[in-house]
Amino acid sequence: MSEFNQKIYRIEKIVLRKVKPTEDEYKKELAFLDEQIKRLRKICPDYIEIKLAGSFARNTHLKNDKDIDIFLLFPKDFNEERFIEEGLSISKKFFKGHSFEESFSDHPYIKGKINGYEIEIVPSYKVDFAYQLKSAVDRTPFHNDYLLKKLSEKQKDEIRLLKQFLKGIGSYGAELRYNALPGYVSELLILYYGNFLNCLKAISNWKSNEVIDIENYYRKQDAIRRFNSHLIVVDPVDMNRNVAAALSYNQYARIIAAARAFLKKPSLHFFFGRKYKDFELKKLKEILSKKELVAVYLPYPKNVLADIVWGQSKRICKKITNVLSINDFVINRFECWTDENKNIVLIFELESLCLQRIKKKIGPEVIDFENSDKFLEAHKKSCAGPRIEDGRWVVEVERKYVRVSDLLKDILRDLAKTEKEPIVNCFPKYKILNEDQIFFLYKSNIDFKKFLSEYLRGKESFL
Repeated sequence: MSEFNQKIYRIEKIVLRKVKPTEDEYKKELAFLDEQIKRLRKICPDYIEIKLAGSFARNTHLKNDKDIDIFLLFPKDFNEERFIEEGLSISKKFFKGHSFEESFSDHPYIKGKINGYEIEIVPSYKVDFAYQLKSAVDRTPFHNDYLLKKLSEKQKDEIRLLKQFLKGIGSYGAELRYNALPGYVSELLILYYGNFLNCLKAISNWKSNEVIDIENYYRKQDAIRRFNSHLIVVDPVDMNRNVAAALSYNQYARIIAAARAFLKKPSLHFFFGRKYKDFELKKLKEILSKKELVAVYLPYPKNVLADIVWGQSKRICKKITNVLSINDFVINRFECWTDENKNIVLIFELESLCLQRIKKKIGPEVIDFENSDKFLEAHKKSCAGPRIEDGRWVVEVERKYVRVSDLLKDILRDLAKTEKEPIVNCFPKYKILNEDQIFFLYKSNIDFKKFLSEYLRGKESFL
């Protein structure tokens, strides 16, 4: 064994000791699951089949992973109204005496907590093939059956290594917060490449329009035409679905960069992250004094799932940056953060928070007679001009917005009128945070302190 492979082997052993449940822990988990399934069986009519899915069902979960997915398979001839009503009723009886909430995927379902485990009871239809699905979640039990049949025991640990690697670099999970790779995709990657090390070697060489088609449903170019994405992982149980579709291009690039960096210099920090200290207030002031930062604070909306809030926050950030750009504000970076409880903060880093009142506007070439006439007609009341520079008409006009804070107020007011997403209901209570208010939130909220320190550090966690 080469020195490199020996180092990888040692790292893998350490990681597995940290992230794989012990035999005793796994037995306790199975006993708990068996107890919950029996409880649910007593509540369910005989025509409903109960099926455990997800990483717990396949024994590919990480230690301290407390997410359990249980599916209620209804007869496919049930109408949607009865399907939803009965599914919710059974789930609420199951969680009686425990905390739970109603969530929504393709349809409503219930998730709650029992003994520290987060359990989702998901109604779905029992169909013969995944392509016959009546709701989007109907294919999930097929995922479970497929992987249980295909994966070896050794590959289950290889999956744990890949999941922890992705988790360590911030590229794991189906939540909109991350736009990353869900657990199912990481399991398919190990199935396709064989083991963790081979998987990273392959990832380090991924290009655009990478195609992974385990069941060979498509020729490569056909798959690219069909899905048109930077990473295409064809669902082996449903050829019409790219299970990596939620992966953003930025996360795709981060995973490739992290794989390359690990193969050059293997280290445990890829799996568990580097330990950086949060900035002291003096250092924070010093950094902020060199940046042009503006932050918008919003209260957290009531009774809205965190995943929805993250998705809406990201979309609102992009809409705000588009309007800022149209009004000549140059954005270097932007980011959103929430503690998923009370606070949402949108941060925008600009080249300048204040612009000159007058701006130069360049028009068409003089020889473009038709557009020249239109331009001159539209700018009869310009501050200066029109004049000709380098063969083009030029005028000087007054900007509507000079301070970014003024523009942000109008953007939020307009979005409150036009957008229908729950987060928009919080816009009337917004605050544009000054430096003192950012400091206060930094001191009073540990999560924001960590977020802002990481943001200002501006460095990939795996480097």
